[in-house]
Parts: sequence; structure tokens; C-alpha cells
Amino acid sequence: MDSAITLWQFLLQLLQKPQNKHMICWTSNDGQFKLLQAEEVARLWGIRKNKPNMNYDKLSRALRYYYVK
Repeated sequence: MDSAITLWQFLLQLLQKPQNKHMICWTSNDGQFKLLQAEEVARLWGIRKNKPNMNYDKLSRALRYYYVK
């Protein structure tokens, strides 16, 4: 498993798999998405990055760097 993956790449991988639609889904065609199970997405991100204490608060702080201003 690639621990050098970036957060946006990880989220895109989740979004591209239909089996994850209960956790994360597209809300528009311009790249907007919604976390339906934010804590579960954060937990999976923590597993991928080998950071077992990952939670949504930490994930959301990382996400803000991707916001369009």
C-alpha cells in the first residue's frame, strides 16, 4: 500500500469505487463531494497513512488546503 499518497488522491480513489458511495459521494460535476461517513473516511485515511489516531478533526484540517478560495 502506498503511504506516500496524498489526501486528494486517496479521496478520489474512494469516490471512484461504487462500494464507497455510502461514505463519500459526488455532489456536482465540478469536483464537489460530500463525506457521508466522515469518521469512517478519516479512519481509512489513518490506516493508509499509518496514523491510528486519525479522526475527522485532523482530516478536516488537512482538507482545508484544497478549498478553492
